Amino acid sequence: YEEQLSLDVGGFAFDPLGFVLYAFPWGEPGELEDMQGPEPWQAEELAGIGEALRSGASLSDAVRKAIRRAVASGHGIGKSAFVAWVILWAFSTFKDARGVVTANTEAQLKGKTWPELAKWHRLCLCGHWFDCTATALISKLPGHERTWRCDMVPWSERNTEAFAGLHNKGKRVVLIFDEASAIPDSI
Repeated sequence: YEEQLSLDVGGFAFDPLGFVLYAFPWGEPGELEDMQGPEPWQAEELAGIGEALRSGASLSDAVRKAIRRAVASGHGIGKSAFVAWVILWAFSTFKDARGVVTANTEAQLKGKTWPELAKWHRLCLCGHWFDCTATALISKLPGHERTWRCDMVPWSERNTEAFAGLHNKGKRVVLIFDEASAIPDSI
């Protein structure tokens, strides 16, 4: 089962929408019983990320062609769920991916963004590959605890290096700014 799951999930490395449709128990008894999948705007954004990945940016062109998505909307439409899905897709489909997640306030990060990640981690078919702690999503694969992880980092204008210093040569890097409009440009 694990071998097949790994092959299936790996096949979604450039298809976040496919991963989200595959990895969660949509329509099954439980929390997702009344849901058939992402909302249309979420599906469109996930598909857009996949299209950008498949466009084939080279490593030398990675900064210029970094995938940048912004969603402007009201409250309660599913932005935090979308953030959780992107994190779980990015880390489940690419070995040794590294990332940082922040939000407009520490309260938003700890009270909304991270609990939503914990919820979807629990529902994810491959969630058991990672530990979701109070501050990080960490690979359970021995020897990869430091190289395959996503950390929750409250921003501070006095500590911009927390975001500038993330390197992962030739591998996936994910930076997520939840409620980014309230985060200074220096971050």
